[in-house]
Amino acid sequence: MRITSFPNFWLLLALVTLIAIYPAADQSAGGRAFLALYDWVILFLALRASRKAWYQPWLGYAFAVPAMVLYAAVALFDHAELIAAHMLAQIMFHGFVVVCLLRYMLHDNVMTFDELFAAAALYVLAGFVFGYCYALVEHVQPGSFYINSPNNPDNTTSWWDLLYFSFTCLTSVGFGEITPVSDSARSIVMIEQTTGVLYLAILISRLLTMQRKV
Repeated sequence: MRITSFPNFWLLLALVTLIAIYPAADQSAGGRAFLALYDWVILFLALRASRKAWYQPWLGYAFAVPAMVLYAAVALFDHAELIAAHMLAQIMFHGFVVVCLLRYMLHDNVMTFDELFAAAALYVLAGFVFGYCYALVEHVQPGSFYINSPNNPDNTTSWWDLLYFSFTCLTSVGFGEITPVSDSARSIVMIEQTTGVLYLAILISRLLTMQRKV
């Protein structure tokens, strides 16, 4: 079986690669330009991976096109309202893909290799969804998150900080150097923590149920 028949493998690989290269690439203008292009590639791969669960072909494009357009607009124009709209569009698109991958993973009693990749990609994408949610909260209500001084020498809360924080909540690790301060931030944290635990429980339960049927 060809690896090209596993679209979720490429999506998962692209997401993990982005996490690995982001700290180094974000240090220069050229690196940030590369990250912008690479994010477009991820949007395309996510769009492609979610197609197997669509009922209407136009639905994915309805979420993807605004996300792509607003991403480009934010790179050109630094307006607060535009940044907020960009983050909201990213939340909606990535959330749509998460739902599609969940439907794809649960639609039958056979767990294929691509569905296993979809399960992993879904988990990583969920971290990105909540990361954008935290970024939106911080953008609308500055100071919603507190980072300990030794871990935040420049006294700024970046998207990368909040993405990292999102994954610590999703996996229930909670190192403690980043703390939600506002009520809105704490609400989203509680939702993400519950989501992470429930998803793993559902996934394990499904795999065990399928094993019994074999």
